[in-house]
Amino acid sequence: MSWRRLIAAAALFGAAAAASALVLGGTGRAQASGLPRCAQPHGQAALPAALARFPLPHGTVLERRQLKYGYAVYSGYVPGAINPVRDFLVGRLPAAGFRLGAGDSEAAEAEAAYAGHGARGRWKVRALSGCPGALTIQIAVR
Repeated sequence: MSWRRLIAAAALFGAAAAASALVLGGTGRAQASGLPRCAQPHGQAALPAALARFPLPHGTVLERRQLKYGYAVYSGYVPGAINPVRDFLVGRLPAAGFRLGAGDSEAAEAEAAYAGHGARGRWKVRALSGCPGALTIQIAVR
């Protein structure tokens, strides 16, 4: 790789990191301003011990747990937009010791499989219709 390409790649990476920091409040987490009124949770559920190291963007609230197809599915809300929240999860999960598996990202949702610390499952974030600035989040674990 030529020096010019290396410098261009470094500049592009730096610009992307700066943009993510701006969107995520400079901390690598979603803005601490909280969830908009249209996404207020009605309860609270804690992740199991196997997911104690599962990184969640700041402001995430899990409100319910349900059993579905042999998985415990934790659902709630996260402040932010699809791309920054997806990038947060894709970047932070491996750093926390989770392996990422097959995933998919579209304009209104992103999801991927994960495994680590004795747990495996999938996470998914979706735009919350009619509620800009908030996403739904689901974390399924087996």
